[in-house]
Order: sequence, then C-alpha cells, then structure tokens
Amino acid sequence: MSSDRDSFEVCQCLGITYGEIMEAIKNGADTVDKIMDATDAGTACGLCKSAKEDELNERELHLDEILESAKRSGIVK
Repeated sequence: MSSDRDSFEVCQCLGITYGEIMEAIKNGADTVDKIMDATDAGTACGLCKSAKEDELNERELHLDEILESAKRSGIVK
C-alpha cells in the first residue's frame, strides 16, 4: 500500500485519511458504525459513509467500500 493511498482524505469534513480508516479496521472496526466510532469519519455530513448516502457522487471513496475491500482481502472476517 502506497503512502499516497494512506494519506488520501476519505472524510473531507474532518480530514480523516484512508490510512486512519485502515488502522481502525485492522484494530477490529468491522462495521461502518465501528469505523465511525473509532475515527469520527462519516459523522459530519455523512457523504463518505456510502455511495448510497452520496447520491451526487461527491466523494471518490466511501467507508463501506473500504470495509468491503478489507473483507475481500482477508483483513476483516
């Protein structure tokens, strides 16, 4: 994983990065709600929670997508 990816800002409202979200997932945050609790990502405007919440496609990456990718990679069961 490149440091560019880790520093990508997923939650623009609070400045939460992909790396911070992945760290929370590796530390046991296995649901979007747990990721939100651990990082505060998605707790302001909510657009980064999921593509469903982001109807105008304003965010490039969403918490639910990151979590699903982590599950497919075996990082989360």
